[in-house]
Amino acid sequence: MEETSLTEEDNRRAREALVNGSAPASAGAQVDGRESPDVRREQEPDPLSRALEGSDPLSQFVSKDEVEGADIHPTTINQKGNAAQEWLKHRTTILSKFTTSEKLSIKSSFLQGGEKLIVKQEINDKIKHRLQQLDEFEEHVSEHKGLSRDDYVSRITQISHELHQAWALDQRVKALKIVIQCSKLLLETHPFAFYPSKFALITDILDKFGRMVFERIAEKGEIRLVDHQLPKYFKPEHVSESARETCRNWMYKIASVRELLPRIYVEMAVLKSYSFLENTDFSATLIRLSRAIRGVGNPLVAAYARAYLMRVGREISMQDHTFVVENVRDLYLSYNQLYSSSVRSELTIFRTDLAIYLSLFAPAYDWIFQTLAHTGQYDELDGIWRQSFNQTEPGLLWLSLLSQFPSDFVLPKCLELALHITTTPSTGVSSQQLMVLMGQVLSGNLASSCDSHPGKMLNVIWPYFSRKEDADSYLECIDAWMPYLLRHWRVKEVHRIINDIVQHFRPKAQAHHVTNLTSIVHALVRTDQVDYQSLFTTDSLMGLLDIYPEGHSRADAAKVLLQQFLIDYDRPLNHPLMVDHLLSIARILHDTLNATSVEDEKRQISELAIALIDRVDFGRDFQQMLSFYGDARAAFTNLDPVLAHLVQAINRLSSRTRQLIQEHNERTGHFVRACGAFAYITIPAITCPMIRFRLYLLSSQVALANECLGQADACLEGAISLVTEFSPVEEQWIVSNLSNLLSTLLVQPDTPEQNRLHHLRRLLRNVRTFSINHALDRLRSTIYIQAIRLLSAYVQSDYIYHIANVESNDRLYLGDDGFPLEASDYCSQLLTELFNDLNQLGNESQYRKQAGLSLDLFSLLIESADLAEPSLSQLATKLFHLARKHNQWDADYAWVKRIQALRPAPSDQPGNADEEAGLDLVAAFRVFDRDKNGFITKDELRLAMELIDESMTEAGLSELIKVADVDKDGRINYEEFAKMLS
Repeated sequence: MEETSLTEEDNRRAREALVNGSAPASAGAQVDGRESPDVRREQEPDPLSRALEGSDPLSQFVSKDEVEGADIHPTTINQKGNAAQEWLKHRTTILSKFTTSEKLSIKSSFLQGGEKLIVKQEINDKIKHRLQQLDEFEEHVSEHKGLSRDDYVSRITQISHELHQAWALDQRVKALKIVIQCSKLLLETHPFAFYPSKFALITDILDKFGRMVFERIAEKGEIRLVDHQLPKYFKPEHVSESARETCRNWMYKIASVRELLPRIYVEMAVLKSYSFLENTDFSATLIRLSRAIRGVGNPLVAAYARAYLMRVGREISMQDHTFVVENVRDLYLSYNQLYSSSVRSELTIFRTDLAIYLSLFAPAYDWIFQTLAHTGQYDELDGIWRQSFNQTEPGLLWLSLLSQFPSDFVLPKCLELALHITTTPSTGVSSQQLMVLMGQVLSGNLASSCDSHPGKMLNVIWPYFSRKEDADSYLECIDAWMPYLLRHWRVKEVHRIINDIVQHFRPKAQAHHVTNLTSIVHALVRTDQVDYQSLFTTDSLMGLLDIYPEGHSRADAAKVLLQQFLIDYDRPLNHPLMVDHLLSIARILHDTLNATSVEDEKRQISELAIALIDRVDFGRDFQQMLSFYGDARAAFTNLDPVLAHLVQAINRLSSRTRQLIQEHNERTGHFVRACGAFAYITIPAITCPMIRFRLYLLSSQVALANECLGQADACLEGAISLVTEFSPVEEQWIVSNLSNLLSTLLVQPDTPEQNRLHHLRRLLRNVRTFSINHALDRLRSTIYIQAIRLLSAYVQSDYIYHIANVESNDRLYLGDDGFPLEASDYCSQLLTELFNDLNQLGNESQYRKQAGLSLDLFSLLIESADLAEPSLSQLATKLFHLARKHNQWDADYAWVKRIQALRPAPSDQPGNADEEAGLDLVAAFRVFDRDKNGFITKDELRLAMELIDESMTEAGLSELIKVADVDKDGRINYEEFAKMLS
């Protein structure tokens, strides 16, 4: 017969053995290698057989047709999927937490190599035939010793592959034997620390086997599974007789397994396959398996077997959760065995601490109580909670109850539990562990915290904390309870907590305390009731930071405080002590920077410091603001962005003062001069010369606006001295900023102690040096042309813009004919130098550069010169023709060709042609209108005609103006121009 090859005689013998209570001689309570005191190995049947007493489900299958089948799929696939996902997370935690460096061993007949073992068995003749197929593999068992954790996992993976291969080759008996041998591995608990991980790995194989059996039977019964689950409206009567017979064969074969633990595990693995049989009572089956686990003598092995039973039962998703409560009660019955003398003796042999041993039960207990909590039966939860108080050492139970039971159930009971914990000594699980966990539970449940009776709770826990002499335990408790304390204690008590922490760890905490201290800092600023003003105006918080070990850990805590404050506190900072403490916190961040600090770290700290600086506002107390900026400058000496921002801030402060005062008096005059001095002193500390230049220039402009001529002059000198330090690749930036500087020089009066045009001459000398050193001739000519424009403005009798209350050179040299002459002479020198450059470019055949410079000079004359003078007009014409000489003029002057080709559009072409002609007229008008005032004068007309090689006499020009000038104002506007050309 397919699957397990059992004959009908085999089936009959198996049923007979089970009904008569003569199941194979069980290892019973000897599964851990020793005899349990309440079970005799040879004279009594194992607990599974005793519990059945002839009425087990396997016997009932014989008369199954007499009973109606029931719907066995009361819940949705999503609920099962949730259980699977939760187990996956639980499994991941187990594998990452429970590991070992000790050597491991594994016994199997399905791995190559290893040390051969001789297996001696005494088998009753009655069951010899039933077991002979399984026993074939026992002859080849070998033991692999000295395995590391990774080697052990690798061997388990190999066994899993063997299972898959055996199943694929229809070797069902071999597959069954593989899972039986895997289950036997769970009998060996040493090394203890690895047992939870071993359980997770072995049950993976059991799950795989159970799934393969389930899917094979479904396939044989032609049942289509949905996500490996039975369809929603499936009923057992849908299953074919051959599929049910196959299912029974599997159950009988599993029932024939000799050892108790492998039989229980394998039956649990295939438990879902009972769904194919009619009249299946899952609850009774699960309760039977729970009672069978009573025969497992080793408490660690039994706990994980119960956890697996809970997992299997939960994935079946039965509505009747009786087995869950029954399983927990069975757990309670055997709980005191954890503290028995036999367990203590074993721990002594393997030199294992009781606390470490008890911690191995946590994953199993957590899953068991989590499953109980999922039932939602609060009456049962309350009974289990009350029953835990009756245990001699309930600490291990409470760890799981607190973490796994619903918070709305746990919170009202925490006060009673806290009283019990703080007044009752415990073994294995310390009161410290329980109080820390309770603090984490209460701190993590904000909505229901009032149910925990916070007033009474605080009166219970604080004396307990205060009595602790061990600093590590004290800090761990405070860390866990801090969010809860912050929610229910006033500010005064919170500062008392912080001061108490400081007293415990003064002068410095140890490195391993940093994690808890930082967690406390997080709690201080992330609670909803945080009072920042109170927090940052007392010395307790600064004391907490002071006990941190020096280094990045202290900076990390300071960063948390500052970041969260800037996020939450949106009001201006005007409390001096609060500002001082925040500045000290920011200084902690700054002081961690050194030569090895990365740029991103500097950027982050700079952003925090700048945000803090911008938040400070003392209103009209400008002197206080200036003092704060001075403190900030001293605090952030290594952060260029912060120093640059401080210069900007001090200039804003100076401008704000002028805006409010309007006219400076003696007191405000001293203040703005101090602001100017602050900027002048701060700027040199910045590394980048280009940033320094811009700040010098800005500071000089602000100082000039505030009538601080000395500060303005000093800042201009500083800016001019930086020209030779510029980066040559930033040519466009240099031109833009030097042009800005030249514009400022127009209103900056000459210094009496210096020669006339001192700043301009020094600037152009530096430009000449810089351009020669870096071969930037174009830059030099551009700045020279801008300087000529400035000189042209200098000689005007009234400048086009002024600074209030500042006498520029037009006022300073009023009536002094020497200044215009000196400006004109200097202008001539610059032009001569530029003309020499033109000749040099021509000699070097650099015609494109020559054309560009010619057009620049041409534009300069058009804009600034009096073209009514024939000499200047002729010079402009020569420059233009020089630019055209080698056809190398710049594309910007293509308008000349457009004028030459300008023709009126034919009147019979509408649409785009008319628009094209209109654009041409506008372009043409702009060419003639050189000063861009909207009118064409006679001089402008003469120049334009010369440019397009159309020479006209004075009489011709006058006649043209007369004809076009309709309104007789001596000028031609656009309408008159368009009419003339059309």
